[in-house]
Amino acid sequence: MIMTIVLLLLVASVFVLYPFIIGQSDGAESVTLSRKQANIRLFKEQQLQFQQQFDRAEIDQTECQRLIDDAKQLLLRNTTADTAEPSALTAQGLWLIPGIVLIMSAVTFFAYQQLGAEDDEYIQSLMNSGGDKPEAASGLTDLIEAVEDRVQDRPDNVYYWVILAQSSIAKGDILAASNYFASALKVEPLDTFLLAQYAETLFIVDKSQFTERVATAIDRAFTADSSNETVLGLKGIQAFEERQFDLAVTYWEAARRGMDPAGATWQALQSGIDRANDIRGMQEESESQPSIMAQVQLDVSLSPTIAFSSDQLVFVAAVRETGSPMPLAARKLRAAEMPMTVVLSDKDALMAGQGLSSASRIRLIARLSVSGSATPQSGDWEAVSEAFDLSSQAGAIKLNISRQRP
Repeated sequence: MIMTIVLLLLVASVFVLYPFIIGQSDGAESVTLSRKQANIRLFKEQQLQFQQQFDRAEIDQTECQRLIDDAKQLLLRNTTADTAEPSALTAQGLWLIPGIVLIMSAVTFFAYQQLGAEDDEYIQSLMNSGGDKPEAASGLTDLIEAVEDRVQDRPDNVYYWVILAQSSIAKGDILAASNYFASALKVEPLDTFLLAQYAETLFIVDKSQFTERVATAIDRAFTADSSNETVLGLKGIQAFEERQFDLAVTYWEAARRGMDPAGATWQALQSGIDRANDIRGMQEESESQPSIMAQVQLDVSLSPTIAFSSDQLVFVAAVRETGSPMPLAARKLRAAEMPMTVVLSDKDALMAGQGLSSASRIRLIARLSVSGSATPQSGDWEAVSEAFDLSSQAGAIKLNISRQRP
């Protein structure tokens, strides 16, 4: 590339300097000829004037001839000086030639460094050699390094941000991918693909919780494209979390349209639809069969000695005194809501026919999750009540979360 630029500069120098040299020479010759003609015209005027003075007897023949001879000598001196000036004039201008070449070369190299696409061509060559697949972990080091460097000079190149984001997803660095998509959205804030990808990665970064910024990103993407499969899937999950099962099914059915039924995404959506339909069916069955609904009230609080964030999840559940640890009823709360009074009933059952009414003696559990998972983990904080007879319990059970699981 450098050799090509040098050759182009040499060719350009010829075109730049040729008119300068020719013009310098032509200009000198033109000035010399003009002065020579002026000197000859002046000599002829003087000669005519001297002759007229002689005719009027103002001067004699000797004086007239002397004046004419003096005018001839002056003409000869002026003509000789004008003949010698062109070379001096040309020499005075030739020093500009190397200066012009150096300035032109410097400006050209600087402009190419600022505006040229040499780095882009290098990235393209890496892609053409097979480096344009961000999902492949091997063979991408040079490409990613080149793109990371180039995007600092070309932050308006959305394609580079997407390459970096997809590469980060392949490496499992979802936080970096989310940041890259956010940078791309600064360039193209209405791009539906970028909006959907940003919402999805942000959802994962926030531990699959619908935080305020996640909900905002999803709504923004849904407004831009209400048919986007990724966004519809997220909207379905959000509706399911809010126990709006009909709405969740609507979103998921719309998301799977046009998908291959044999694909993993279609199967996952179908599983979600089946689960939502099952829960919805249980709710309808429970509502259609009048019965005395079992319930229990508990007061949940957090020990002031525990360090926690307001968006951490708190799970409360009722389990059998003995036997399966599967909750008979469960609710998901947030630490910011503590302390609070919670009522667990058959409506909070996880499985049809396996609610509070199916057990006589139960225990109550309240757990502050460190990981955000509903499954108990080491390091979680919890409180467990003594077993009691559900039918004889009248008041609220107090649970203060203060013990950490080993």
